[in-house]
Amino acid sequence: MSSNSPVLGEALLVLPEATGKSFGRASSANLEDMRERLSEAHARVLEQAQAGEGAFRVAFALQDSHAESLLSLITSEFTQNLHTTSVATTEQDEGGDAEGDPHCMLALQLQAASLVASGEINGAITLLCALLDWDEARNDALLGLAICAMRLERSDAALTLALDYIKRGGRHPRAHCIIGLCFLKSGDKRLAQTHLAVAARTARVDAAFRDELRAAQRLLIILNFGR
Repeated sequence: MSSNSPVLGEALLVLPEATGKSFGRASSANLEDMRERLSEAHARVLEQAQAGEGAFRVAFALQDSHAESLLSLITSEFTQNLHTTSVATTEQDEGGDAEGDPHCMLALQLQAASLVASGEINGAITLLCALLDWDEARNDALLGLAICAMRLERSDAALTLALDYIKRGGRHPRAHCIIGLCFLKSGDKRLAQTHLAVAARTARVDAAFRDELRAAQRLLIILNFGR
């Protein structure tokens, strides 16, 4: 069974909407140091990966050899797109400190989603690796990286990243769909059923998760008829 099996579906191979609040347009003053901030974030996560942080090490292993040049290109595109990024905001959300500007963070997450949607997976992986440095974005980045790993048919990496997402408190049913499919591919039907059942149960309570519910149900059918 391919990682890109129709039972998972194309709808589950794009990044879900970022969790948390939506923020307004980033100020131009914050754009000047964005390249340096992203590069530093990428370097800090790499240090953690080299120090033995399992999921980070797996994430960096997904990158190709041109990660640094990709990061520079992505940053240039990001700063151009950020001028036009505008979403709902409230008065108390205006501003943002230099180290964790929520406006920029949301725009970075949107940029990663855009890269995945356009098939630029290597660029998305590089950006998502940098986003691992932000506490508020880490879980979304881990799930995004798991999805990228599935698109590259790296189910071993996808499993590690999705499990780490769950361990850190992530609750999106798509992660359980990915984990279930990975275990099904490896032949561990018991764990596959456990995670697919959780995915179906979680997705059933929210119509926004209908694609996850459909995928979980189809995979459960495959699992049960394959016995």
